[in-house]
Order: sequence, then structure tokens, then C-alpha cells
Amino acid sequence: MGPRLTALAITVAAVAAAIAGTACDGGGFTRAEADHSQIQLLADKLAVKTGPVGEGKFRSDATYALIEARNDGGEDLDVTLAGELIDRSGTTTWPVRRESLRVPAGGSRLFALIDDHQAARPQATGARIEVVGAAAARHRPSFVLSDGKVVMDQDRAVAAAYLVNTAKNDGSVVLIGAFFDRDGAPLERTSTLFRLSGGGKRGVQLVGPPGSRSAYLFVGDFAY
Repeated sequence: MGPRLTALAITVAAVAAAIAGTACDGGGFTRAEADHSQIQLLADKLAVKTGPVGEGKFRSDATYALIEARNDGGEDLDVTLAGELIDRSGTTTWPVRRESLRVPAGGSRLFALIDDHQAARPQATGARIEVVGAAAARHRPSFVLSDGKVVMDQDRAVAAAYLVNTAKNDGSVVLIGAFFDRDGAPLERTSTLFRLSGGGKRGVQLVGPPGSRSAYLFVGDFAY
């Protein structure tokens, strides 16, 4: 579901932390670094938000940067972004945690780069983000999305699709939704955890905030 679908500030649910690594990621070999120029950061649409981050006892309000990365290359890449939040003058900075996502060839993914101490930074008004890693994706995801669509529910977008586990074993997967306003600026990235039996299929949907007009779903970390 790389292309954006027509028709939601982050509740960054750190659900990925509930999954201990991705499936079938064995082997300790180092992959050759891809040309970083293939990854375009849509910095003109970058958004800085503050809101709930994490789950349970780890939940707190934190500031984070939302930025899309587009893969202009011919193969799927595991892309890692890093950087810092900045104040209006650009002189005071706060590091953000690195995040890695699989970005499909010709597609985009919305990254959420959280303050390194998971703290609120009310003075932060922007961010400097860069690509610090890009390598050919090792494995095809066992969880796939199909028949994606976005519909409007009053003043918000609802992104829906079918989630399929193509593996024989039961597994857990983080489903992520990226939501944008009418000008294409990111409003929110939400996520939730699903468990699906081997060969199973189920309908899924994520609802965006008021004012959302475009969205897409994608698969994050998964495990068996």
C-alpha cells in the first residue's frame, strides 16, 4: 500500500516494543549500504507534535517529528532516520530516537522520531532529520495488506484493508496508519497490534483525527 489513498498529531503507540524483533531476521552479516540519494525526505511537509507516547507505565507526553521518506530506487530498502528537534532559532536542540522502517520501491513511509528522553519539548518548532542508514530489505514481509481504501467519516478519514498472514505459523504484527491534512502535511501516525493465525485473513481499519483527508496503512514489525 505504498501509494497514498485519498479521503488522520501522533498517538505514537510504541506497540513495536511489544514485539521482540522481526521474524526471520537471522544471520549476523552486514548488508551493503544503498545509495542514500535514493531516499527523499519530504522536509517541507515535516510536522512537530507533542502528545501521548508509549504504553502502560511507559506512557508519557513527548515531542516528536513526523516526516515522510520516499524510496525512488528500484528495490525495497530498510531505511533508518535520525536527527534532532530544534527551537525557533535553531540553536537549542534535542536528539530524537532513530527509527527504521521498510520503505518499498517507489513508495513512502511516515516516520515518527520521538525525543530521545521521551519528554515534551514545548520550545521545539522544527527538526533536522537525515538518512543514516539504507540497505536492501532482507526478506519479503509475511504479513501483507490488500484491497486498501479510505473513506470519510464526517470530518476524519478511516483507512481500511484486509490483513493477510501468508506464513503457515500464527504471528503478531504491528499495523501502522499514516494520516495527512488536505495539503499533504502529516497529522498523525497511529498503530495497533494484531495476532493472526497462519494463512489467516481479517479486515482492519484505523481512524484518523478531525481534518484528515488522506491516509495509508502499512505493516511494521512482526514476529512468530
